[in-house]
Amino acid sequence: MTVQFVDTSRFSNLVKHELWPETGYCRKEVTVNEAAIKTYAVGTVLGKVTATGKYKIAVETAVDGSKVAAAVVISDASIAAATDTKLVVLVKGPAEVSQGALVLDATYNDQAKKDAVYASLEALNINVLTTN
Repeated sequence: MTVQFVDTSRFSNLVKHELWPETGYCRKEVTVNEAAIKTYAVGTVLGKVTATGKYKIAVETAVDGSKVAAAVVISDASIAAATDTKLVVLVKGPAEVSQGALVLDATYNDQAKKDAVYASLEALNINVLTTN
């Protein structure tokens, strides 16, 4: 059978609960900067570069501080290479997100590494739910 429709992940697939969403209490506009063109999908986990305070996709092998999960993308975005881009992301709780909707870099390739990401989010009071 031919595939007729493809649906992308949505905000509601990711965020299951958020304190005061109407005020944006758990959200923040941050500056992201990537070395190459990137596309962020809803649920992409970002890390924060210690030296600049800018965010980029969290990579397990990073040594610039961005290895530690610091934010979750809540809307699709295209990021130009080497350009500061403003983006609203989930940075704190109380909030609950679906583990299955989180988008992790391929370097988080075993359960221990993934658990470290979930623990970093939990430290931000973003509860990672194992249910989808």
